[in-house]
Amino acid sequence: MSTPVSGLDGLARRLEAAFAARLAEQAVEAAARDLAARLAPALGYPPSVIVEGAARRVGTDDPAAVARETGTLARPANPWLAPVLAELRRSTS
Repeated sequence: MSTPVSGLDGLARRLEAAFAARLAEQAVEAAARDLAARLAPALGYPPSVIVEGAARRVGTDDPAAVARETGTLARPANPWLAPVLAELRRSTS
């Protein structure tokens, strides 16, 4: 029979409170870097990563890249973003 150890639940809560914000920020930063690395080959150059508070926006504002993703009246779409997002969804499921 094991002897209960008191205080561990409280310690766990304090540790979580102390590290949760930093770990969440690191996870968001890592996810943005991963997405940027996966997009770069299809895009042809590294996408921008813009910090917006706790969030990160990954992508490009290059009109040619946007037109390639969505297509135009004269040219069908040649997506670079949609395939990477689909791959990410599959890998996190």
